[in-house]
Amino acid sequence: MLRFLRFFVRLFALIGFLVVAAMVTGIVLAVRHEPAQPDNVVLELDLRDPLAEGSVDRLGSLLGHETTFQEVLDALERGRDDPRVKGVLARFGGDGASFAQVQELRAAVERFRASGRFAIAFAESYGDTGAGNRSYLLASAFDEVWMQPLGLLGLTGLSAQIPFARGALDKLDVQPQLLQREEYKSLADSVMRSDFTPAHREMMESLLGDLTGQIVDGVAASRRLPPAAVKAAMDRAPLLDREAMEARLIDRLGYADEAREEALRRAGAGPGADTMEVADYLAIAGRPNRGGPTVALIHATGTITGGDSGKPGLGEVTAGSETIVEAIEDAVDDPDVKAILFRIDSGGGSVTASETIRRALVKARQSGKPVIASMGGTAASGGYWIALAADRIVASPATVTGSIGVVAGKMSVAGLSERLGVHWGILDTAANAGLWSPFRPFGPAGEERLNAIIDSSYATFLARVAEARHLTPEQARAAAKGRVWTGAQARDLGLIDELGGITTALTLARQAAKLDPDAPVTLTPYPRPKPVLRELLDLASGKGDLVEAAAVLAGLRPALAELAPLVNAARGGAVEARMPPLGIGR
Repeated sequence: MLRFLRFFVRLFALIGFLVVAAMVTGIVLAVRHEPAQPDNVVLELDLRDPLAEGSVDRLGSLLGHETTFQEVLDALERGRDDPRVKGVLARFGGDGASFAQVQELRAAVERFRASGRFAIAFAESYGDTGAGNRSYLLASAFDEVWMQPLGLLGLTGLSAQIPFARGALDKLDVQPQLLQREEYKSLADSVMRSDFTPAHREMMESLLGDLTGQIVDGVAASRRLPPAAVKAAMDRAPLLDREAMEARLIDRLGYADEAREEALRRAGAGPGADTMEVADYLAIAGRPNRGGPTVALIHATGTITGGDSGKPGLGEVTAGSETIVEAIEDAVDDPDVKAILFRIDSGGGSVTASETIRRALVKARQSGKPVIASMGGTAASGGYWIALAADRIVASPATVTGSIGVVAGKMSVAGLSERLGVHWGILDTAANAGLWSPFRPFGPAGEERLNAIIDSSYATFLARVAEARHLTPEQARAAAKGRVWTGAQARDLGLIDELGGITTALTLARQAAKLDPDAPVTLTPYPRPKPVLRELLDLASGKGDLVEAAAVLAGLRPALAELAPLVNAARGGAVEARMPPLGIGR
């Protein structure tokens, strides 16, 4: 049986690799058409889909280019100094970008417009049948906002809908046993409770209220409207096309082709004017920040785990401690690197993996490499833990951060198992050998151990916050208790240093490296991406994960996922109850 399964796994991997090799060979042998830059350029931004933080997996990108958040920032920054670039035309849809990305892009668009260039926003609908708060907030920073006739403006305000599954679990005889520090640490509430606790409700109302105020103030400033008028429109939304015009939230009703014609007219209609996508423009014009001393850009994106980072296109995006630590160490060893810009977009994860990353950043600073942390949409719990190692912390006003607390435990399915007629015979060699087994609940001794583990981690977290942020223990605990804050609130509490995005963080990195605030630098991603052909050669030689990567690209990963448990079962071996990673997710 095992030999049979292994044969098919290898067969799937071989087929996958051949497909990839054929694709790459075709790319190498084909005569590529490099785009030519017209005399008058209109940058074309597609902001309808989420913008990935960090770099997109190179192998996965063979199937089609995915524009990243950094590429959009780079195009706007490069374009405002390029005399051939006359303006930008952006397509909007639903709320794909995070609040923090939207705020940073708004600032980039405002700098672009301040250089004398135009910016046109177009959407068939801002949100359509869903929310369009973030997409419209960004669009309002453009000097002309278009919407297609019959479109809807979904500036509907924010709503939190949180499921509480305790009732369903009780019916299934599933017993959740999760402990948390402290009352605002709401991660476990969805399975432990049937409704909001007073603390949970208070935290969510505060968070939604602050974010809503940021939307209203941002739109009001951009559209030159009283905040009360924007709030009144929000209470009435979604708005029909003519209602949006009457509320002065939309400038023109028209279609995509008409918006494009208007952009080209403003750029200087004729054979010398055309639109260019971000990737094509950057390929020709080059990126900004490509001269001078090196600043290493390292991303921690997704759930923080041990091992390697999970990449976009190959499953869940995770921030693997081994990948990140290796990138930090490479940056430290590179004599050209003068500072590290550490970009975080994570809601937390493993305590031990977070501590491993924090330790690597501490060592980087001890080696003389300053570290500036830039928070993206979320830098909470474990994401905040790793930020504590930085010299300075920068967050957008809408960044979700804090959540200084700990949660851990398990779900006991002993009752459900007995109901289904499955009884588990138990043999233990020590008092807590089955502590993490899902087929029995914690006993008094197990709860004592769990509380000790959580108390130790929480005490360490509080001590880290107090030391890094120069707070008293009382101040640290008042800002903690598992509570989530916006970036604006976090600054008032002393949890961060500055409000802003990557541009602000890069300025602070220059200063920390004793460079002029506007000195040219080379912003280099770490770990350095390998050429696609190099990655394939590594896979073929066994240095890469051939089964995983090749099979994914051939579309065979679901089949391998089905086979993996059977292969493991066929190998046999002892079964032990394992503790789930101690969680510091929000």
